[in-house]
Amino acid sequence: MSVKFAVNGLKETLDAFKVFQEQFGDKDAKSKVLIPAVRDAMKPVLAMAKTLSPKDTGALDRSLYITARRPTRKDMKSRYVTPKDSVISLVSSRPIPKKLKQQFHAEYGNLKGSEYKKAKRKFYGEQGVMHDARAIANEFGTAKMSAKPFMRISLESQAQAVAAKLGLILKEKMEAYKAKNLTT
Repeated sequence: MSVKFAVNGLKETLDAFKVFQEQFGDKDAKSKVLIPAVRDAMKPVLAMAKTLSPKDTGALDRSLYITARRPTRKDMKSRYVTPKDSVISLVSSRPIPKKLKQQFHAEYGNLKGSEYKKAKRKFYGEQGVMHDARAIANEFGTAKMSAKPFMRISLESQAQAVAAKLGLILKEKMEAYKAKNLTT
């Protein structure tokens, strides 16, 4: 299953960003403009993902969030990210901090099976970690459970809204910049 959408006026937008970057004097203009714009544009996807996610405990809903950043090497391994991408944004579930993982494995790493699972649930619950690993299991399925995707469906259904909102945000930012700099 694939989703296609077209973005018109991209060349003009990129040219305007080059002028914007040169005149603004910020080599990383994308960090002040693109990252917040992309994060804001993804809000409809987050709302839809929370609506479609399983509702048994509500922990999965609370663990979902939007992140926007420059792509990392790990991101480049994805078929959805290309070297030409200057920023990416995604809806994901919050990861468990490394220090907590290390602490858990130091204390309970020798347990097996159901004892391990119970200790893990108790440990992370006591730490107040809002992580729900069921997001991956629901999205892609497991050996014992068929996939019940909610994040991909959210992105696919909101792709046009995201593109339109991103265009509006960027247009507003550029018009504000032009008005500020052309009047002085």
